[in-house]
Amino acid sequence: MKLKMLFSQVNIGKLTLKNRIVMPSMGTLYTSDSTMTPRMSEFYLTRAKGGAGLIIVGPVGVDKVGGGPLLLGLDEDRFIEPMKDFMNKIHGETDAKAAPQLFHAGRYAFSIMTGEQPVAPSAIPSKLTHEMPRELSVAEVKEIVNKYKEAAMRAREADFDAVEILACTGYLITEFLSLLTNKREDEYGGSWENRIRFPLEIIKSIKQGVGEDFPLIVRVAGNDFMKGGLNNMHAGRFCRDIEEAGVHAINVTGGWHETNVPQITYDVPDGGFAYLAKGIKEGVNIPVFASNLLGDPQRAESILRQDMADMICMGRPLLADPELPIKAQNNRLAEITPCISCNQACFDNIFMGHPVCCMVNPRVGLEMEYNEEPAKNQKNILIAGGGPAGLKAAITAAKRGHKVKVYETGQELGGQVRLGAKKLGKNNFKRLINVYAEQAKQSGVKFILNLKADVDTILQESPDTVIIATGGKPAPINVKGSDLPHVVSAWDILQDKVIIKGRNVVVIGGSATGCETAELIASYGTITPDVTDFLMHYKAETPEAIREFMFKGTKKVTIIEMLDKIAINVGKTSRWALIRNLRSYGVKQLTNTRLTEIRKDEIVVMKNEKELILPADTVVIAAGVLPVNDLYEQLKGKIDQLHIIGDAIQPRRMVEAIREGYELGLKI
Repeated sequence: MKLKMLFSQVNIGKLTLKNRIVMPSMGTLYTSDSTMTPRMSEFYLTRAKGGAGLIIVGPVGVDKVGGGPLLLGLDEDRFIEPMKDFMNKIHGETDAKAAPQLFHAGRYAFSIMTGEQPVAPSAIPSKLTHEMPRELSVAEVKEIVNKYKEAAMRAREADFDAVEILACTGYLITEFLSLLTNKREDEYGGSWENRIRFPLEIIKSIKQGVGEDFPLIVRVAGNDFMKGGLNNMHAGRFCRDIEEAGVHAINVTGGWHETNVPQITYDVPDGGFAYLAKGIKEGVNIPVFASNLLGDPQRAESILRQDMADMICMGRPLLADPELPIKAQNNRLAEITPCISCNQACFDNIFMGHPVCCMVNPRVGLEMEYNEEPAKNQKNILIAGGGPAGLKAAITAAKRGHKVKVYETGQELGGQVRLGAKKLGKNNFKRLINVYAEQAKQSGVKFILNLKADVDTILQESPDTVIIATGGKPAPINVKGSDLPHVVSAWDILQDKVIIKGRNVVVIGGSATGCETAELIASYGTITPDVTDFLMHYKAETPEAIREFMFKGTKKVTIIEMLDKIAINVGKTSRWALIRNLRSYGVKQLTNTRLTEIRKDEIVVMKNEKELILPADTVVIAAGVLPVNDLYEQLKGKIDQLHIIGDAIQPRRMVEAIREGYELGLKI
């Protein structure tokens, strides 16, 4: 499919954009004093050079209590000049346009960051921060309206091309709109007309400050996904009201931070929330943006062609590959590094108070530090292992001019990532390895598959540099009965090497691997999405029966975990969804429980100093990973330039493995 729509021009008011790709606002923690820093400037400039049509910068606080030092600010004149310097680079070095996202956190603000008690339309505690906000007086509401106007005027003075107002995700404007958070009895509460008064006053005030023609965008929730909150019908009504007030475009996302509906995890289908944009677009006559898991250019093109939206937001996809737009426009789709929706280094970092980076792209936020200049001396490099660490090292070194050969024991590249791709919804993990392989091929890397690189093989090659990236292997358990035939490894399950016999399955180990393997086994015998769609379409079964078919499989699965929680090595933004899925499938979780013996058709465990006997037709071991580093030890003293990376050093997260491969590829 030719990407004609995606790379056609579009207008937001009188502003013309070269294409329909938008980088939405994302918190980065690249500043500590609300100022546009060189690091942040280079981060956005890289994406602008990569071909995005519109860059939404931010979030940008309109005051201190709703912003804080870790977010950009436009609440003081001192922020104008750094922003202007940034915009001079955007306009001088690219043809992209940029807009700040004006932001007020409301009751979601953290007092530890702002130094002040959060404020909100009503004094209702936040389930996100667990803090009690202070109710705003009418005079304070009016003051905040004016702060939005002043921030917009500073944005125009800094030469931004447009302004976006954040009116979603459970922040201040949303709190006024929703009856869940707005219990006021004055002119800003109660009726719909009163609850939309605050955002309408903001829009009117901004237009008075910057002029009627200055492009104004509002980011809204197509559905709050909160019980008793606003749905797509309410959102449509709100968007019609703000269009009448003079807004030039609407950016549609969905869900509060408190919602139980996943918004950004790998569970969400590609383009799964585009229908929200469609619902808004049907009622307005201004451009509408679609958001969330839209990094596949062909999927984006389809949504545009089907008239579901006018523009496509790509946030994390532009972290993973800043050159996605250029590659897509030049029909280099196979070279686009995909976002795999892991959230490990972007959103999880934010929630831990760390700057944003990216699992699959180590340069994120470090564009000024990592120099990918050509190598001064070309070397012959041999890499043992074609997992993520080895592949990233190979790609990076080859791009710099080295001759690289990769030996992989298996039939396929990818290592443990291939195992992870078996997890429900993790197809992008497999796609990542395919893209890495294509990038390596384009860079001249040679692959030798189905051959283990031993000492003799390596010495015969006479390489200048050897990189050991042999990964890890499943850790065994030392328990009576662990050698019985019905005891299998989680890795064997994920590689389809064994058949699970019997109904009762026990998974030993509640780490990410154990939990995801348990979820996979629990899904055996459930109906697939296409069958679900068929049954729903023809009303062949009741919705209640269909849901049971979706989650009631042929196996009864129990997880045994020694710690007091399962999935502790899964990031905060994904862990809750994983646990929710396990509960939906009926997976039983026994924490603070230790395995003591495996028998023919049962296991013995200790829980709270009490012995329990559980039925177990199949026992799956997910007890961790051990490094495979024997080749490294054997080559010591025989190779001058010998390196080891990834799980071969010590099993960790994939993000560390890829970063080590990348950094080593730059150093050689």
